[in-house]
Amino acid sequence: MTAQARWQQELTAALSLENAFIAAHPGFTGAALAESMKPTRAESERAVENIQSWRSYLPPACVASMVEEGWQWST
Repeated sequence: MTAQARWQQELTAALSLENAFIAAHPGFTGAALAESMKPTRAESERAVENIQSWRSYLPPACVASMVEEGWQWST
């Protein structure tokens, strides 16, 4: 999944527009939306690299907060 697609999905979810999006895109079911939001292997590997890097120079509480906010996916 591209960063652009993830950003659009996160914005749609944050604004509670899932039903409007699905209605505007016939054939794109809730299951398809959920499947499309799963990170790819490359995205997951990059997230792990980010977290490992942060742990080398940041306190554990800081890293935990960053992960809770989803920063591992955006950097």
